[in-house]
Order: sequence, then C-alpha cells, then structure tokens
Amino acid sequence: MRQRLIGFGLVTLAVVGVMNCRPSDVLSVPAPAGVVANSALQSQSGAEGIFNVAKGQLFAAAGASGGLFAYSGLLSDEFIFSGFSGGGYGANIDARMTTAARGLGEYGDYPWVALLAARSSLLLALPGLVRYEPASGQAKIGEAYALIGYAELLLAEDYCAGTPLDELLSGGGIQYGTPLTTDSLLGVAEAHFDSAMAEAHGDAPTMGLASVGLGRTLLDRGQYAAAAAAGAGVPPSFVYNVEMEPNLSAGVSQGPNLYAYAILYPSLAYFNVADQEGENGLNFASAHDPRLVLDSSLMTEDGGVWYLPTKFEVNLAFIPLATGLEAQLIAAEAALQAGQSGAWLTDLNTLRNSGCTVPGIDSTCSLGTGQVPGQPTGAASLADPGTDSGRVSLMFRERAFWLFGTGARVGDLRRLIRQYGRDQSTVFPTGPYANGHNPHLPAPIPIYGPDVDLTLPTPAGGQTITNPNYKGCLTSTKTA
Repeated sequence: MRQRLIGFGLVTLAVVGVMNCRPSDVLSVPAPAGVVANSALQSQSGAEGIFNVAKGQLFAAAGASGGLFAYSGLLSDEFIFSGFSGGGYGANIDARMTTAARGLGEYGDYPWVALLAARSSLLLALPGLVRYEPASGQAKIGEAYALIGYAELLLAEDYCAGTPLDELLSGGGIQYGTPLTTDSLLGVAEAHFDSAMAEAHGDAPTMGLASVGLGRTLLDRGQYAAAAAAGAGVPPSFVYNVEMEPNLSAGVSQGPNLYAYAILYPSLAYFNVADQEGENGLNFASAHDPRLVLDSSLMTEDGGVWYLPTKFEVNLAFIPLATGLEAQLIAAEAALQAGQSGAWLTDLNTLRNSGCTVPGIDSTCSLGTGQVPGQPTGAASLADPGTDSGRVSLMFRERAFWLFGTGARVGDLRRLIRQYGRDQSTVFPTGPYANGHNPHLPAPIPIYGPDVDLTLPTPAGGQTITNPNYKGCLTSTKTA
C-alpha cells in the first residue's frame, strides 16, 4: 500500500519523546500527535524539541511521496502520472483538474494542511528559542523565521489565493487568520525572510537560506532588482536541503522522500519524469541534458521504464530547498528584465561553464543539487536567441533544468502567465491527456483541464476547516 502524507491538523504537534532531542535529531521525532502544553515551551530542550518537530513537518510536507514537490511536478510539465493502479493517484493533478472530480481525490490538500501545521509549530517554538537558546545556538531563531517564510512562499506559489494563516497561542487557543491574496501571502513571507536575516547571528547557512528565500519571494512579486540584491552575497556552492530518511527504517516517522520511495517501490511510483508533456512541456526525458541525467534501470507497475534523476540518487536523504545557484539564476533574470541581455547571457553561461562535468552526452551536473561539489569544466555555452520572447523562453528553460524536481516549476509557469503575459494554453500542458483512458482511473480524462494551481480544501475533499473565516479559493484555480 502506498505511503501517503498524513493531513496534519493545523495546530497539532507532538511533545512526548521530543524534549530530549538534540538539534540534529530532526529525523527521529515521532509524528505530530497532540497539543503542546505551555510548560513544554519553558526550557531550551523544549523549544529545540518543538523546533525539530516543526522542521520535520515542513520537510515531509515538501518532500514526501505525497508532498508538494511531487504535486508541483505533476501539475507542471516535470512529472506525468505513471498509470499506478491505486485509484489513479495524482492523475487529476497531472491532468490539471485539481478539485475532487471523476472519482479522484483532492490530493493537494495534504501538503497544504501539513505546511500550515509546520508554520504554526515553528511560530510556537520561536519565543522559547529567543528566551532560552544560548548565544551559540541563536541562529536557530533565524532558521525558524526562514522556514516559516518558505512555508508561506510554497503555499503562495502552488495554491490559489485564500489561505488563512492561523496561529496556535502558547497559552492555549487559536488565533484565526483571514484569507489572503497571493501577493499578501508573499508579503507575509517577505517579512519573515527579513526577520530571518536580522536573526541569523552571523550564521552563513541561515543567512543563505533567508537570502535565497527572500530573493525568490521578491521575484514572485515582480521586484527583480531587489530579488537579485537579496541573494547577491550567497556563494554558488550554498545548499540548504530538505532532509529525510533514505529508507523506511523502523521508528522514523517521516520515511523517505519521493525519490527514495520510488527506488524502494518503483512499481508503486505514481509519477514519472515527463517528456514534452501536453504539447507545451519541455523535453526533460529526451534532452540528455547533463543537469538531468536519468537512471532507466527501474520499472513501473505496468512494465514501463521509471526514470530516476541521478542527481537525487547520489544522496537519497536530500532534496535542495535553497541554493546559491538559484540566487544566480535570479540575478540573471533581473539582468534580462533590465534590458542587459549581454550580462544575462554571461550569467547563464557562467553557471553552465562552472557547474558541470561533461565528458559525454549523459554526464553528471550536480552543482546546486546538494549532492556533489562544483566541478571545473562545464556545459556548452548558450547563444543569444536574438528576441525578447526567445530570451524569456531560454531563461525559464535554464531554470527548469537547473531546479528540476525541487518544487519551483509551478511558480515559474504561473510567473510566465502573470509577469510575462503568456497565455496558459502556451505554458502548461494542454490538449488530449495521454493517460486519460488508463484502466486504473475511475473515469476517463480525455483532455487536460484549465487549472494552473492547486485548489484549497473543499468539502468534496473531505477536509474539515475550523477557521470561521475560511472561504476556500478567493480566485479561480485558472488564475495565475
């Protein structure tokens, strides 16, 4: 039976068994199972324990087999539904029909609830970290703020507008938030990244995480120069990983990430690397791009090839969340926006020339993936397409291959619509849906739907939302 990310309550958090955790024990804490007592926060070990649980929640929400990175890949052109027999698991998202329909579930609910749970837990841990953490550990304060920012950023990029930000109060009770527009949610994330930078206390990894997160948030808001400035000091080799377990060891609540799970159970993998999906998709599988070398030794349930990106195979515990490479890509886009096409092309080629080893067409290029340090030789340089439209397409293609499988693609495709004026029919997969008549589907899906983001939970999805202000999506899931 496929492991699935559990839909956490917005304000639940485990306390039993976490109070003696070391900061490195984030992978060894139990799953959220109760409500935190105020007394549990009144010590360094208590605050750190809650912080570690919260990190585990966030990492699972993003990187688990049923996490947001998987669904982002399916909704975009990165992944395609593999034909898994478990009730068409994820097929509706792959077909851009994100609400519960045709007998298929509303699977995007699970990471939404889990991200909000992680955010609430991190906010709960912050006062204890501020009060009890010694000088040597105060960078955890900045890291907590940065991870809160990432929870909000991911929600803004991948879901329709309308997410409310609730908060569990340390003395008990809930402070219910009001539904936010996408830009308002990005504004909250921006403020938390600013706080993270102010509270980094000289810690380079925390500053890098906050700087890249701030740059990405500003990029989503169309503030290109400010986005580039935010990440200007981040070294190219910087990586902050979503860290999970590479196996299903007993006692580990998180389990493996989506790529490790697919290696363990390739016949159960419900997604696969896509190739020119739905007319508009990039040629991820057939490009033989050194940044996306694929292991084709695994098989799907129906005997087809399951493609594993080898950059994740190198260390199956890690999926990058923030990298110095992304900061450089942001700087390149800012140059393009400023009309500096020469500097833009130089920025892209600098990455290609310094970030890969290319002895042959299927070599490995892993700078920025969290697995392999930078290498001395690079990929072939790009030529200027010569038109503004061509430059934009090349910019987003480079982002797609550098950042593949790390949860950035839906946000990028939505930006192509929102910021660059492209129609969704030329950006997202469209037309006849290749897997629409798979025998494992409850009902056929003949064509792609119109959705460009994931829906918020609806009664049809089976989620109960206690916030009285909640209204579901404020905007259509067809709106970027």
